[in-house]
Amino acid sequence: MSRRTGNTLIVCIGNELVADDAVGFELFHRLKGIRARLEYCSVGGIDLLPLLGGETDLVVVDAVQFGSPPGTIHCIDWKALPRNDGAISSHGLGLRETVEIGRILFPDLIPGRITLVGIEGRCFDRTREFMTPEVSDAIDPAVIVIKGLVGGQG
Repeated sequence: MSRRTGNTLIVCIGNELVADDAVGFELFHRLKGIRARLEYCSVGGIDLLPLLGGETDLVVVDAVQFGSPPGTIHCIDWKALPRNDGAISSHGLGLRETVEIGRILFPDLIPGRITLVGIEGRCFDRTREFMTPEVSDAIDPAVIVIKGLVGGQG
């Protein structure tokens, strides 16, 4: 892992081939040019750790299933992030568990402020053309939320 300091890292997670899970892939492309380091991670979980470079802020973007209506945009601070409760998601470890492991293994690289921007999805078992319309409609508003977190357009 390389050591960098300052600013924000945005990691967009999602499988570009799977319906609502492709939301991270879509957001990654729409966020190009933002004033932050932008990375794409197709599976998330523990694969997030090698992307960390000592930034002060981390914004993780992903499709989520928290029980809200499809297309709901969640902006959740680290302290309010739900625990995985032992269940393994399609991305392996959850964000909270991954960061906790990272704090042990790479304490200097874990950002002080971590935020999840998740779009509530419904369809995770079909191909990309079956993205839920409400999820698709939430992508541009999510870009605005993320730009607000970063504090600038791009």
